[in-house]
Amino acid sequence: MNILSQLNVSNESCLRALVLYLSFFISTISHASSPPSTIALSWTTAETLVAIGAPPIGMSMRDNYQKWGSIRSLPEDTVEVGISFQPNLELITSMHPDIIVSDSVFAVSDEQLSDTYNTHRFTIYQEDVDRWNELTDFTRKLSSAIMLPDSGEVYIADLEDKIEHLKNRITEWNEPLLIIRALDLNHVRVYGQNSLVQAVLDQLGLSNAWQEPTNQKGFSIVGVEALIGIDARLVIVEGPQLSGNIATQLSDRGLWQYVPSIRENNLLTVPPFWVFGALPSAYQFSTSLVEAFEDSTSN
Repeated sequence: MNILSQLNVSNESCLRALVLYLSFFISTISHASSPPSTIALSWTTAETLVAIGAPPIGMSMRDNYQKWGSIRSLPEDTVEVGISFQPNLELITSMHPDIIVSDSVFAVSDEQLSDTYNTHRFTIYQEDVDRWNELTDFTRKLSSAIMLPDSGEVYIADLEDKIEHLKNRITEWNEPLLIIRALDLNHVRVYGQNSLVQAVLDQLGLSNAWQEPTNQKGFSIVGVEALIGIDARLVIVEGPQLSGNIATQLSDRGLWQYVPSIRENNLLTVPPFWVFGALPSAYQFSTSLVEAFEDSTSN
C-alpha cells in the first residue's frame, strides 16, 4: 500500500470516529434536555409536575384527583398507579420510570421502590412555618429533582404575578371570611392558621374569621353550632357531602339555618380543590374565591 492510500484510510477512520462521537454527543445532549419520566405518588407532587410542564407518566388516584383535586385537565396519557401508600408495583415496574416522587404525607412505604428506583420524598405541611414560602420552596426542590429548576422559577414568578392581579380585583373586599368544608351534615372542617387557605388569604390581603387553634394541616373539626355566633361571610368548599345549590339545601336544615350567611343568603361556594395541595391548588382556590365574590356583587 502506497503512502497516499494509507493517508486516505487514516482520514476515513478519523471521519468515522468523528461521526460516531458527534452522534453520541448529540444524543446525550438531547436526552439531558428532556425531563426524566416521573411517577408521582402524591397529589401535591403530581399537580406541581403538571403545572411546571413536566407531567408524570403515572400518578396515584388519578381519577379521584380529577374529581376532587385542583387541575381538571390532567394529560390523558397519565396512568393511575394505585393508591399512594400501596401503589401497583407490577405496573410501575412495567413503566420503567426514571424517578418516583412523593411527599411525607404519602411516603413511599415499600422498600422495593426506593431500592430499585431513584426516589425523592419531600416534607411539606410542617407545623409553624410560613405556608406560602414552604410551598414555593417545595416547588423549587421538586423542579430541581427532575432537572428543570428554571421551569420551577418561571412557574412561581408567573403564579405570584397572577395572584397579585387577583388581589387588585378585590381591593374593596374588607369582610372577614369563614371557610369550611362539610364532613357530614353536622360537622365541618374550618380552615385557619397553618392551612393552604390561610396562605392564600394572606396573599390576597383578606381576613380569616377563624382564629381558633388548628392542627398541623391547618383545620379544626367542629359542629355546625360553632359557626352560628361568628359574624363573617361563609365560604363553603364543595365536596361529597355538599355540592350544587348549597344555599337552598341548607336554608331550612337544622342548625345551618341559624348560621349568619345562610340566614342572610350571602353564602359563597367554591368548586373542589386539593386543600392540602401545593401552589396549583392555591391558585385554583384563589381564582375561584375571587370569581365567587365578583359573581355575588354583580347579582
